[in-house]
Amino acid sequence: MKSPLIVLPLLAVLTACGGGGGGNDNPVVAASVFAGDDQRIIEKSEFTIEAKGSPVDGTFTWQRVSGPIIDSFPLDGALQTITAPDIKANSELLLRVSYQTTDGQLVSDDLLIEIESNNQLPQVIVTQTSPETLPSDYKDTITLSGASSVDPDENGQINSYNWQQIAGPTLAVDSNSNATISFTHPLLDTNTQITWLLTVVDDEGGEASTQYSHTLNKTSDVIIANAGIDQSAIELEKVTLDATGSETVTDTFKCYWQQISGNAILDNQQQCITSFTAPATEAVNTHTFEVTVTDSKGRTDTDTVNIVVKSKPLGLLNDTGMDKCYNNTQEIACTSPDFPRQDAVLGRDSVATTHIEKVGKGELAFDFTKLNEFADELSDSASNFSCIRDNVTGLIWEVKSPNTGTLPNTALREGQNHYTWYLNSGDGVQTGSVQGTPNSTCPSSSNCNLQVYINAVNTLDYCGGTNWRVPTYTELLTLLNYGKHGQSILLDENYFPNTPNSNLLEDGLIYWTSQTSADGTSLSQAYVFDMSNGNDLAYPKGNTAFVRLVRTAGASQ
Repeated sequence: MKSPLIVLPLLAVLTACGGGGGGNDNPVVAASVFAGDDQRIIEKSEFTIEAKGSPVDGTFTWQRVSGPIIDSFPLDGALQTITAPDIKANSELLLRVSYQTTDGQLVSDDLLIEIESNNQLPQVIVTQTSPETLPSDYKDTITLSGASSVDPDENGQINSYNWQQIAGPTLAVDSNSNATISFTHPLLDTNTQITWLLTVVDDEGGEASTQYSHTLNKTSDVIIANAGIDQSAIELEKVTLDATGSETVTDTFKCYWQQISGNAILDNQQQCITSFTAPATEAVNTHTFEVTVTDSKGRTDTDTVNIVVKSKPLGLLNDTGMDKCYNNTQEIACTSPDFPRQDAVLGRDSVATTHIEKVGKGELAFDFTKLNEFADELSDSASNFSCIRDNVTGLIWEVKSPNTGTLPNTALREGQNHYTWYLNSGDGVQTGSVQGTPNSTCPSSSNCNLQVYINAVNTLDYCGGTNWRVPTYTELLTLLNYGKHGQSILLDENYFPNTPNSNLLEDGLIYWTSQTSADGTSLSQAYVFDMSNGNDLAYPKGNTAFVRLVRTAGASQ
């Protein structure tokens, strides 16, 4: 309780001049007001406040200074009945009463109201919302919901949910903190009661819990074998069979695989995960496997899986010519698990004798046909031929004529002739092109560059075509047989004879491609391949290198 506030008026006291003694017949009384004793109340309850003022007959006005908002303020009158606001936590409401006397004095006093929160605990309600038709069956999705739980407080709400399973086999739920939980009806051999504990917390920290029990019915099948999904594979690939997705009531089970159709050989028939190598095939074959799953009580079930095996897609590019496997330093068995999936095992060459029907002849998977000067096919044993058709890529390649003299006294298409890189395109001369010196590295009296040589060969209608050109990087790469590494040339000389001496050029047995090496500035280099080792190199266009022309069969002449 506070002492009343008193304000002393500022008045001059007059003293009589002389004898008889006089005084003020109407002295001013100092104003005071008292707001009452501080109070402690419960939220939403009614309480009364009453102020007293002196001198009497003044006016009272109540105002809220701080604390929870009460819409009715300000209030006039000494006596007031107020309903405490709804609050979320204990609060202090500070009220101030102002008292004005009839002679104009104004005084005030404060009143502290302590309001206690009276939180009502939430009511927890659990319902099963799915499946719509009960009882549930194996693999049904069961959903339990606590969303109907309520907070009885007028402006209250549920802030959090927590689900706990306290009885029954452990079930995997999507989330323990959502208003709802979902799980899958498991495999059961007896009707089983599941009990959950749901705890909810409201926005004032009030917590309440309830238990909810329901029964999951036993299933008609207590063991379900699962051989996995059907698969497709390419011949000679490793295929894995996996039955670990099988389900049993018991904690453990074992598997036994057997082949129903096909001729594959399983690595292990008694493991739930096993594998086999897809057999070689010329067609599409289906291999069917059956797994028998047995639980720890001896109960069994079976399931089958189909593996469709297709022949290897060989594509339209030559392979590398590698038919051996290597580690970092030496040749190894191709079955070594330390260096798996090598080209000798997976590449086109690996099935050259079993899956490729060649049009012509060639080493491993290479397939070449000899052509005469009119592009007519010749026998594989022909010793005189002008061009080679690659039956894999469809490209027709120039065959060099025998070396007859010493540069520049040579024939037009001799292998020892070499040229600077100078090519035309639809937009004119290509950037970086360099003219060659006449009668220097070739027999031309005009210029020893690539474009001059191309023009001369096309003028001949050589091998039935006038679309001869310098090969691209990829096209020239298709001729290389890396299995011949360590020999003098990585080409099949039965089809590409008359190779020049590798000592003729300082940088080796290098052949031009049509592709410029983008060095970022001058574009002054183009790619070459060294046919003695298979290395590529960005080579100055002003230097000279050998060339083997190519044309596309059937293209515009």
